[in-house]
Amino acid sequence: MLTTIGLTLIAIGWILQFSSVLQGSREIKRFFVVFYAVGVFLLVIDGYMNKLTTMASLNLITLLLSGFVVFKLKKGE
Repeated sequence: MLTTIGLTLIAIGWILQFSSVLQGSREIKRFFVVFYAVGVFLLVIDGYMNKLTTMASLNLITLLLSGFVVFKLKKGE
């Protein structure tokens, strides 16, 4: 269940980012990264709960990187 919710949040983030690009924007939107990070966080929890430690650890790395991107985007404003 957490996997489905997490992947849905990631897909919503991508849809919103794609919509922004279609409107002419060429920058990464913070809402995209936030949706992505929350979705990946749920994937990390689900992975560790189901003893998929390699997958969960790789998702944790992407979560940390997306957190860094949010920080940099916020700092740039």
